[in-house]
Amino acid sequence: MRIAYIMYPGACYMGVGDGSKMQAEIWINELERKGHHVDRINPWGHYNWKNYDIVHVFGFGLWNYDTIHWGSGINPNFVFSPIIDTNTPMWKYRLATHFGCEKLRLFSQNYILRKIKADVKMFYARTKYEADYLHRGYGIPNDRITIVPLSYRRDLYDPSISKESFCLFAGTMTQPRKNVPNLIRAAKKYHFKLVLVGNKGNASSEAQLRQLIGDADNIEIKGFVSDDELVSLYNRAKVFALPSLNEGVGLVALEAAVHGCNIVITKLG
Repeated sequence: MRIAYIMYPGACYMGVGDGSKMQAEIWINELERKGHHVDRINPWGHYNWKNYDIVHVFGFGLWNYDTIHWGSGINPNFVFSPIIDTNTPMWKYRLATHFGCEKLRLFSQNYILRKIKADVKMFYARTKYEADYLHRGYGIPNDRITIVPLSYRRDLYDPSISKESFCLFAGTMTQPRKNVPNLIRAAKKYHFKLVLVGNKGNASSEAQLRQLIGDADNIEIKGFVSDDELVSLYNRAKVFALPSLNEGVGLVALEAAVHGCNIVITKLG
């Protein structure tokens, strides 16, 4: 099969460690291993959309309307992984889908998904939790929702590697939902070693993190690291903390667990 992958626009700012992009890459690798051809769509390319057996869209946003609604008029084989990470009460979520006016182009994300659901052949959810939001929040029939559990990128860790007494975080440090400032405060209060890996944002947001850390010498901001260095940190870290207020899956926590870390993570999501 020929398959097109369209990633949400904001992924370009998030680097290779973006969870949604990582999810898509894992699936691409497996599809290609099985002999399928996958194109990573970029806005500068020219594509014959009618030639694709599947057009797979990743990410939830206002951009979905034009991409899916108009695109499905060219190729009806659109599938969608909205990647819903929320703990908003279901009744609020369902109510928000009715606020908007298509003719006036007054849209919310929730309204758009309700309007385009007829243009999507299949919705892919990572968990039963996410599938429930699609079904109960948007009224999408269960037979048009498939749960595809996420996987990890690496083989099992080497148990001969000794664990070291430090806590590892990997992800976007400046996203409020990730709750990293409270992890920093905990490290300062209880004096455990903390290593922060991933997107540290712009100069201003990084400065705020460093100001919060102050003169604490037990906290290190590494920023983006290579895959090999990340694997080394997974192998050595005794604890992996993902202190998010809620998570859809927490792919980095899954990978850390594969490498033998003790996991601290929310039960919400």
